[in-house]
Amino acid sequence: MDKKVPFVDEVEIFNSTFGKPNNYVPTVPADTKLTNFVVDFIKEETEELAEAIENGDIVEVLDAICDLLYVAVGNATMVFGVKDKLMDAYAEVQASNMSKSCVDFAEAQETIAVRSKEHGPCYTKQVGDRWVVYRESDDKVMKSVNYFAPNLEQFFTEEEIKQAYEDRKRNN
Repeated sequence: MDKKVPFVDEVEIFNSTFGKPNNYVPTVPADTKLTNFVVDFIKEETEELAEAIENGDIVEVLDAICDLLYVAVGNATMVFGVKDKLMDAYAEVQASNMSKSCVDFAEAQETIAVRSKEHGPCYTKQVGDRWVVYRESDDKVMKSVNYFAPNLEQFFTEEEIKQAYEDRKRNN
């Protein structure tokens, strides 16, 4: 199934135009030159973002953010063949991230009790319609007692996971 995915569709066209790989099944390519290129390109763009921030150059900040989208979201998605899984997986990660906050004051109080024992004194603040628990010592956000980790495995069949491992292992 070919899902439309913002930022990825355009990179898919670029890759087709310039003879770069577009994978449509999940894979961790054995071609380390290709996978290293993706990782190194993401690092390079991240360094450019840091430099633009340090220089106070908002134009270059925007350029770096766009380049990161292009490389990290677009290129990596097509290299690793996860385009048809990306939007559902992203929704799962967003739901997980939001589960760090509390739906009501009672959940926040329960979270404070648990996290204070684990990490030291905590407090809560209402932010919009949610409650957020923070560690007092450094204002780090503490995960709600109802936090759940994203389940990204659900988007792959056992065969896809096995095949991706085998794809990678071929070169090692």
